[in-house]
Amino acid sequence: MIYQVQKADFAAALKIVDWNYPVPYHVYNLHGSAAALHRLVQGPYYSVFLGGQLIGFFCYGEAAQLKGKKDHDLYQDEEYLDVGLGMHPSWCGKGHGQAFVCACLLFARQQAWGKGFRLTVASNNHRARKVYTRLGFQPVGCIPWDLESNSHFEVMSLDTFVPVPEVALAD
Repeated sequence: MIYQVQKADFAAALKIVDWNYPVPYHVYNLHGSAAALHRLVQGPYYSVFLGGQLIGFFCYGEAAQLKGKKDHDLYQDEEYLDVGLGMHPSWCGKGHGQAFVCACLLFARQQAWGKGFRLTVASNNHRARKVYTRLGFQPVGCIPWDLESNSHFEVMSLDTFVPVPEVALAD
């Protein structure tokens, strides 16, 4: 599979902010937010295409960390690049996750990132956590989000990235 990665532009961002995830993933819906649209276009966000179709996006650095939690101890190790990922709802749960994540990490490697990766995932997002574990990510701790509902986010890290052989990036 040959993925194309490019800086998120306005056209891709307009599509992404309108994606509609079903329950329990609805927390990822952006509801056409103008603020989210602005972040996607102005921040370190990239669109991911497969066969010319927009299938996801990713971001890196502070943009991939939980808003309001950037000072948390789990985010202080600079040996890791934080990555955030989002896959089009129609592609989720169909076995594409591992190749998609691999393509995003491979892109970061090609941009000269040679150290480990870190990501933050909702504790109830079992599909994503399963994909990340298959790629070798290990849990390193949790960050509470809402103490009343006991919801939290799991921080996972990957020290050694081994790309999936069938994944490549377009030149």
